[in-house]
Amino acid sequence: MERKCYAKVNLTLDSLLKRDDGYHEIDSIMVRINLFDKLIIKKNKENKFNYETNLPDICALEDNLIYKAWDLLKDRVDENGVDVTLIKNIPLAAGLAGGSTDAAEMIKGLDKLWDLGLTLDEKMSLGKRLGADIPFFFLESNARAQGIGEILTPFTNKLKMKLLLINDGTEISSAFIYKRLGDYGVIDTSEIIEKLHKGEKSAISGFRNVMEDVIFENFPHIREICSRLEDIGAEKALVSGSGASVFGVFTDDKSLEFAYDKLSGKYKFVEKVELVDD
Repeated sequence: MERKCYAKVNLTLDSLLKRDDGYHEIDSIMVRINLFDKLIIKKNKENKFNYETNLPDICALEDNLIYKAWDLLKDRVDENGVDVTLIKNIPLAAGLAGGSTDAAEMIKGLDKLWDLGLTLDEKMSLGKRLGADIPFFFLESNARAQGIGEILTPFTNKLKMKLLLINDGTEISSAFIYKRLGDYGVIDTSEIIEKLHKGEKSAISGFRNVMEDVIFENFPHIREICSRLEDIGAEKALVSGSGASVFGVFTDDKSLEFAYDKLSGKYKFVEKVELVDD
């Protein structure tokens, strides 16, 4: 079984307040993009979890979200051995939810492989136990994410956009950013979603990520990438999630190709991507 684990970007990200449990209440527009890891899952007769990846030093196995997903479900079947191969294409610690999407697809994959018959709510509940971003990937839709990211409202986007995604290799810890994040509540998320649903280009001007205040202060070179994108034709450029990936928004192919030609080879990762909405 082979699964595509799509990355996501945040078209908007607002921080409303810090909760007593240390988490931040957010309000965000999340969309999947056609950049993906590949997850290959096969049964084995050893009743063991065997794992290999093209990036072997990602983290210790017990901290790996793919392993944790298997560990959550393994007691539901008698023969729970699997051989798992992860082909990692999504940059690490990049604000693209690479670990979260891998975990979600592992849960979906095991549900099918073991014929568990999990409902959407059950899969989302399992995912939430592993990380706040994970339930989003079970929707297979654009969504407004509220709470700590687990309260999801799907919506249809009719605005045709393409993105130029850039990652220069900087790795930023989400915990580092959230620890320094203040309260904002400045983005009219409902209005932006309404415009996206109508296909109105003016939605783009409202895209904002309040985490950029902390990111730019501590990683000023990330601001320079955003500025460079806008200088060469992006209608908007912003950081995805807690960083460090940056994306420029384009509504015409000519401008996108021009920007890609200018920046390709200038950074570790430069990729043209499209939004995925199944």
